[in-house]
Amino acid sequence: MSQLPAPEWCVLSLCTTLGSDPVELKCSTLYYPVSCAKDSLTLVFTHGLASHKEQYDPTIARLLSHTQTRATIQDIWVINFPNHGQTALLNHPMLDARKAAGKAICTMKDISLYLQAFLSTPSLKSSTVVGVAHSGSCTLWIFALTSMPPSLAPFALIMVESTLMFPSLTPTDPHSIHGAANIRGSLAKCDRWTDRNALMKWLVGGKGVWRKWDKRVLSGYVRYGFEEVNKSKLGAGKKKSYVMPTLRKDEESPLYACLLHMVEPKSLGQACKAVEEAGRGVHVVWADFEEFVSKVARKEILDAVEHRVVSQWTIKGAGHLVPQEKPDELGEALVNILDEIVNGSGNTKAKM
Repeated sequence: MSQLPAPEWCVLSLCTTLGSDPVELKCSTLYYPVSCAKDSLTLVFTHGLASHKEQYDPTIARLLSHTQTRATIQDIWVINFPNHGQTALLNHPMLDARKAAGKAICTMKDISLYLQAFLSTPSLKSSTVVGVAHSGSCTLWIFALTSMPPSLAPFALIMVESTLMFPSLTPTDPHSIHGAANIRGSLAKCDRWTDRNALMKWLVGGKGVWRKWDKRVLSGYVRYGFEEVNKSKLGAGKKKSYVMPTLRKDEESPLYACLLHMVEPKSLGQACKAVEEAGRGVHVVWADFEEFVSKVARKEILDAVEHRVVSQWTIKGAGHLVPQEKPDELGEALVNILDEIVNGSGNTKAKM
């Protein structure tokens, strides 16, 4: 097997807005130059809330291990949200200054405009874009699609465990219950550890979701989702330091509010129609276990897109955090979906 392409670390400057203020935000990306095949695809991966771009490393490695699939891909971009992962380190000075001035922090709408700014960069000009989104970032693509010009619509969109919500959401819906729990939990959880070893022990030693994660993804989370902070210098040149998330919990918590993920069914249908008209439509990946997105919620999403979903896939043994729990299986599903996008007839349902 030929050697897999190594990712290049790139930092882009994106002109966008926070609230009503024009700003320039940094965007840390991983870029994979894959092939020179004519008319091949450009994949753009976006992560879920409280995650980071490197979560997809094992999935992309599995995807690119298929020689025939590599031939259909020109390149791959994996991006961070502006206050997540390594990108947060670049944007902290601006974001902290805004908080100190009493200005609003990043909302889902802000991040969707940030995504739109990325899709508008010269690097993607003339590219045949296929979006790959997980969880809350599915909402970002739909928000972006409702405001971007048709020329920026992706050729196809792959939504993994979409958390799209509608105004009809009830307080007893799993979305409402989990959203409220995430708001409370993110504010209450520990956010300082003496070092990364202590952090790792805390993650795997409790009852949290991290125990189910693939070890490669968990290792990447500890490395890229947290930073070492030097609080002060002590005598004899010693420093007091601790490890904390790059995404501050006062910025994380509001992002779980259900209202920020709500879209009108008509708007979702129009967004998916734009993708359908641009190329190969919308493809959906579900988790095997209904941890967050219930059967009722899935049906509501499918009804709202007016049955424009070209293919549906279920990842066996996975909960909501599919890329973290089953990265290889997700990679295999993407191989099949990309084959469907390039060659397929549509209306596929399968369990991986």
